[in-house]
Amino acid sequence: MRVIRFLLKGLAAVVALLVLVVIGFYIYLATRPPGKTIKPAGIISVPAPFRFGRYFIDYMFVDGARLYVGFTSHGFVGVIDTLTYQVIATIGGLPRVHGIAIAADNGRGFATASGDNTVGVFDLSNHRIVERVPGGVDPDAIIYDEKLHLVYAGDHDGKTGTLIDAASLKVVATLPLGGEPEYPQADPQSGLIYQNLEDTSELVVIDPQKQAVIKRYKLGSGEGPTGLAFDSANRRLFSACRNKELVVLNADTGEIVTSLPIGALVDGVAYDASLRRVYTANAAASMTVIQQDSADSYRVLENAPTHFGGHSLVVDSMTHRIYVAYFGSVAVYDPIP
Repeated sequence: MRVIRFLLKGLAAVVALLVLVVIGFYIYLATRPPGKTIKPAGIISVPAPFRFGRYFIDYMFVDGARLYVGFTSHGFVGVIDTLTYQVIATIGGLPRVHGIAIAADNGRGFATASGDNTVGVFDLSNHRIVERVPGGVDPDAIIYDEKLHLVYAGDHDGKTGTLIDAASLKVVATLPLGGEPEYPQADPQSGLIYQNLEDTSELVVIDPQKQAVIKRYKLGSGEGPTGLAFDSANRRLFSACRNKELVVLNADTGEIVTSLPIGALVDGVAYDASLRRVYTANAAASMTVIQQDSADSYRVLENAPTHFGGHSLVVDSMTHRIYVAYFGSVAVYDPIP
């Protein structure tokens, strides 16, 4: 009995210590000085059934007055009015939904659902699922290649990329990538697709017309790339890496232009072409704000405070607002010039 009492007291002491650490951590987060480059503009909450410990938003997509939020833990996409922050619709039946792509030219949206390895296609006017297309093994991030009218989904566990014709909703090709894809970007000028590979620390260039990987770029000291942003005017790619580096590459040659320090637990990255700013969402409660002075010159302005768990972000190119997903909510920020 003495041994049991001793163990129970030890366990209680450990639990008490952990509680104090958590409380101290949240006190620290709450007392940090405000950011100098961004300011809070609200919180968006998406109503969802209660599930203990399982509230998680993965990717988001902003398209003018609409914000699309992939509620992975509950298998639906929330459609939110960006002026009122009100939920317009929820698109269900998407088990373990991850990414969202919008093809405004044909009135359709596309969402990856790794729970059944499909891409759900929904009508933008009534938010109803109209088709389910095979999406490879564990489809994750997804984009619309507007130049070629193709939808591209990176299949994380399958290490492939799936190309879907946005009009016919048929799979055009499944391409071996040689690594685990994270976020991709499409070149609006050529239609080429740039794809981060997390496990090999590479960035590959895909030609959808040739249906093949045509180039492989190494990321230097960057390890575990996740988010990817693209400055198409200056031909620069921004690859956010898990080892707290943002690698800037020449999109045409793969040459590494520079590497910059960013916050811990990075996931998403976005580029605002008008403000010439790069933002990374770091789940360790910060957003790294980087100023682009020229195509080859960059400055880290600050690691602005955000919510713990804020890992995914998108930027509205019209309003310059920044949306950061953390657990089951979305924090909204306005840039400070």
